[in-house]
Amino acid sequence: MINSRMLTFIQFIEEITKKDLTVPPADVERMRERFGDKVLKMGHLQEDGSMLVPVDCVLEAAQTLGTQTLTEAAETLKSDEMVNMLQSGETLVERVGEARERKLRELIRKFQSESNETVSNQQWKQIQKIVFGVDYPD
Repeated sequence: MINSRMLTFIQFIEEITKKDLTVPPADVERMRERFGDKVLKMGHLQEDGSMLVPVDCVLEAAQTLGTQTLTEAAETLKSDEMVNMLQSGETLVERVGEARERKLRELIRKFQSESNETVSNQQWKQIQKIVFGVDYPD
């Protein structure tokens, strides 16, 4: 997960070019306590309790929120003090899950309409990665 200090431009670019962000186990548990099991829709829960969340889904969710709401969501996710901002954090969690579902639906649509076997095999591997969180060998 991105730490609380200010990122340099290069660090920010490095973060958003990753396929997945890793949310530490303690953060996953804290978010689940606050927002319920909808947090699990954001990504893949790992054996150690951490979660891999697709960066593109986080970016899509962030773009759908206004700047004020996104700022409130970040504050809510960082602290327990601001009870009135819980809705913003919950909205961000929901939007990340929704973005992930949209990404999967779009991949399935493309897969179903693809006639090239090589391309459809690559698409199927992407679908497996999203659904199961692992890369299966050919």
